Amino acid sequence: MSKCPGQDTQMWGHDAIFDVECPKCHNLIEFFKDEVRRRCKSCGEVVFNDRMDLGCAKWCPSAASCVGPDAVKAIELSEARKARREDLRLLLDQVPESQPEVRELFKTLFSEYRGEDRVFDTNRLYTVQERDPELFERATAAFQAFLQAKQALAAREAEARARTEEMLRHDQRRKKPEGPSEHREGA
Repeated sequence: MSKCPGQDTQMWGHDAIFDVECPKCHNLIEFFKDEVRRRCKSCGEVVFNDRMDLGCAKWCPSAASCVGPDAVKAIELSEARKARREDLRLLLDQVPESQPEVRELFKTLFSEYRGEDRVFDTNRLYTVQERDPELFERATAAFQAFLQAKQALAAREAEARARTEEMLRHDQRRKKPEGPSEHREGA
């Protein structure tokens, strides 16, 4: 198999090496553009390269043989982490600036949760109810607003996909070659 042009280091530009900040200790970690993850020498945290663009590995049937099965798994994990961080941003957008303690609670719950399948363990939110019922109420309201915003975003994305698919179908109908009867009518 010939080498993928995106993986050929001779084709790389000056921006193929860059620094990524460790989310835990803020140390700078040097990455090559094709590296999926590195361990921070300062704190030991596994840091993923958010700037890595191996988008082709998400859909290419040869991805495992091109970048390796471990890299494909790491890319999937990186995508899950990106989605989780995006969910945290959306959640924090639902919290009014006048409620910094709710924002800090969500950041803490996010950092404590080790899974990649959701923003945080909602069971941990309920532990707040016993020690601070008012904080729990405000956090729950913000979380419900987040769930509604996420649902609305998913609906808009589904509508956009449907419109795109319809446009593509319409475009394909227009591009069909003219049949013999259509030529005769115009003559």
